[in-house]
Amino acid sequence: MQPPRIHLPPFLQLHQWVAHPLRFMEESVQRHGDSFVMQFPNTPPFFFTRDVEMVRQLFTGKPEDLYVGPVNRVLESVVGKSSLLLLDDQEHIRERRMMTPPFHGERMLSYGLSMRESASRSIDGWAQGKAFTLHEVFQDITLDIILKTVFGLAEGETFTHFHELFARMLDMGSHNAVLYMSALLPAERMLALLAVGRDPIQLGPWKVNVSRALPWTQLSRLMQEVDAYLFAEIARRRAEGVEKREDVLSLLMQARDEQGQPMSDQELRDEAITLLAAGHETTATTLAWAFHFVLQHPEVEEKLREELRQVAGTGPLSPEQVNRLEYLDATLKETLRLVPVAPAVGRVLQRPMKVGEWDVPAGMAVMACAYLTHRRPDLWPEPERFNPERFVGKRPSPYEYFPFGGGARRCLGMAFATYEMRIVFAEVLRRVKLRPATPYTFQVSRRGVTLAPRGGVPVIVESRN
Repeated sequence: MQPPRIHLPPFLQLHQWVAHPLRFMEESVQRHGDSFVMQFPNTPPFFFTRDVEMVRQLFTGKPEDLYVGPVNRVLESVVGKSSLLLLDDQEHIRERRMMTPPFHGERMLSYGLSMRESASRSIDGWAQGKAFTLHEVFQDITLDIILKTVFGLAEGETFTHFHELFARMLDMGSHNAVLYMSALLPAERMLALLAVGRDPIQLGPWKVNVSRALPWTQLSRLMQEVDAYLFAEIARRRAEGVEKREDVLSLLMQARDEQGQPMSDQELRDEAITLLAAGHETTATTLAWAFHFVLQHPEVEEKLREELRQVAGTGPLSPEQVNRLEYLDATLKETLRLVPVAPAVGRVLQRPMKVGEWDVPAGMAVMACAYLTHRRPDLWPEPERFNPERFVGKRPSPYEYFPFGGGARRCLGMAFATYEMRIVFAEVLRRVKLRPATPYTFQVSRRGVTLAPRGGVPVIVESRN
């Protein structure tokens, strides 16, 4: 049995997926049931499912049968070929083992104070009574945290320069045109375009002026500047020694594989950019969505404030107290249920397989769709309702709830991201009382692979605590 296919031209399917992803998924599941196949130009078919047993099969299958790299190839032009997101088999196992130690729980405590200070400094600049967007300020905060904890940069002129440089690069890399072009062109053509800014290019029957569709030359210059800094910084640290440094990049430079070999400079560059790209936009977006929902539910906000008072009193939250914020953690989990970091995560079959009731050929990408699974009414009663109580004292199955993916490929930075979100969220609650600047609406704006709140969640500081 073959899974049902969406009967639209591939380019139109791509457009729907980029421009209207939630509506496209919802209409597809209504029309075809729990599983259906999307087809984009120049890519393997994408087999989406919200069937829990099929998700379990996908997350527990043999890694040699289920590759992730081809699904994430759209990111290669930014993160590079050595990124953990694109590796499979033994290369992935080696790299993940080397990258795991900096993200252990004990390390999180050492980063906690820096995370809180970055949030506090930003909040100090929020003018009372003046509207601003939370998504934008959370992007600044999360980038600030990454530059300090991952790259080990200290405040100063260099820090400010690279904060601006990385922010511009990430913003341009999240442009929707990147998704269109990455789907239409092989990764090698994308990288060539970034390198030389060639115009025009032939896309099927059309000629496209790339520099008008997206300023490739500017993105190329930004990436070259970032790479030059990273390679120079890696060389400097190799010469000076990194044994006494505790930032993630330095810890990765100290890591050795089972043969005693370190990561190459290119591997370090690619993983550093991966951590930057994966940990910046996703965390900022989830925090913005969390306040988007909480500000519509005063009873939730009051419970959050009461829990914070009980745990931290009137003072700032200490890193050791973070794990005691059960209701705050449940609030973030409910946010990720409604709007997961990535709406779907996938594996490309390396051999023909029976997935659930379907016969799936080799080369097809099977996508565990978190967005649709998280809204199944049989798993989540009143699935559209924001209700953190779902997660208080409860732990759902990893095949029913998987905002960070699952199995051996679950997001390596999950612990770092959730710890960071709890600290930043708590600091905002502790310092200010916010109110929406505009009426409540649930609208999504795609930013690369993430789904951000349209308008950025405009708010006003009503009072300072």
